Amino acid sequence: MRNYRFVQVDVFTNRPFGGNQLAVFPEADGLADAEMQTIAREMNFSETTFVFPPADAKHDARVRIFTPGQELPMAGHPTVGTGFVLGSERGKTELVFELGVGPTPVRAEVASAFSGSATMEQRVPNYWKAECSPDQAAALVSLGAEAIHASLPVLNGSAGVDYLYVPLRDRNDLAAARPDAAAMSRYFGEAFHKAVYVFSIEPDAESEVRGRMFFIVNGAAIEDPATGSAAGPLGGYLVNQRVVPPGRIRLQQGYEMGRPSAIEVTVRGGPDAIAGVSVGGGVAKVAEGTLFV
Repeated sequence: MRNYRFVQVDVFTNRPFGGNQLAVFPEADGLADAEMQTIAREMNFSETTFVFPPADAKHDARVRIFTPGQELPMAGHPTVGTGFVLGSERGKTELVFELGVGPTPVRAEVASAFSGSATMEQRVPNYWKAECSPDQAAALVSLGAEAIHASLPVLNGSAGVDYLYVPLRDRNDLAAARPDAAAMSRYFGEAFHKAVYVFSIEPDAESEVRGRMFFIVNGAAIEDPATGSAAGPLGGYLVNQRVVPPGRIRLQQGYEMGRPSAIEVTVRGGPDAIAGVSVGGGVAKVAEGTLFV
């Protein structure tokens, strides 16, 4: 029997039991692909990360990210959460992770052994036309076409993981959204990542935008409390559409499922030439233990 230490953190929150849960295995050497997938399914969080020595000695770690159903080339809250864990344990603020999308800089700020924050640099996002009507887009989340925002487009976007971005009329429609697993499965077909991100641009004192993300895992539609890999392209979308100027964008997610999350996106450059995107937020350590394999 082999023993593997894990650390559990909540990401994109400043307090335990909010944000998005993550299990980090800081010393994952010896685990096979199938074992990591089985462990991720056992942990049953949106993602679990496994840390290995880097291929390039100039980098800090190779990080592999698994949902309960598949491995991802990159993800936001797993990278941010793992950045805090490794930054805290190794006493470093600047790290570079080897992800499936390539070397990824991460900055960790450790306030204590139990709290802090981290920020990841993401690839400049790209966008492409969505092959669906407003009726079809709304039906994915059990809404009518009138719920779609009248002047913003439904688009695909990605910084390494694809999302269908669906702008909604207001926060009431956002709260009413319910994923339709059958409709999502039909629409996304054989796509690698079957995920729709709905959002509402009603700024308040806490945020410029609020969103929700639904994705298919093992045939079921699941909601994610905080989605960093979607937040970066969403920030770029809002700048491209001139909803907000470049700079800091505050995004709320997870409120409808009782896990409030605060994500900070920074977009550099202009609406027609985004030069860079970073995504970060708070991290709270809530548990650690040993898994027997």
